[in-house]
Amino acid sequence: MRYLFTVFILVSQSVFAVEWLDEDCGRYGAYSGKLFSLYIDTSFHGEAEFKLCKSESQNYLTIATTELAKVDKDQPPARLTTRNKIILFEQEYVQIVSLYEKALSYNTLDDVMGIDGSTWCFESQRGINYTKACFWMPSSDSDERGLADLYNLADYLWEFTGLNENEAMRLY
Repeated sequence: MRYLFTVFILVSQSVFAVEWLDEDCGRYGAYSGKLFSLYIDTSFHGEAEFKLCKSESQNYLTIATTELAKVDKDQPPARLTTRNKIILFEQEYVQIVSLYEKALSYNTLDDVMGIDGSTWCFESQRGINYTKACFWMPSSDSDERGLADLYNLADYLWEFTGLNENEAMRLY
């Protein structure tokens, strides 16, 4: 019985540790890991996921995009995923963190829903506090819905990473 209990403790600790590990940002700690992620899934213009990562030696932004590409006219579109890592200068990091902190004031009571458009999921890890909220089309009536700062963060990241120059990807 004692052996079984020890195995259970070891397994539960390793399962718990997975929650604190991110494939792009590494293990979460006091001075390292993922600060936030913003996932944007559009109905007709692909997906993008931004992650702001910090470490003791460098801060960086990762961007993963998925576009639908027509490879063969007789086949359904294929999903093309691209991942990039952008090392940030201190001023760039501070700017993104400032926008992120403003975006945290999003309206938790927003209940707007729709069919076509986009869904945004904003995930944050601050100390022991973890939050995740998803919204339909924050770009629509963002001021009235209390989502203007979240939209401003996404708009900045979209331009900063050059997605605004990709016609297949659109922010809405």
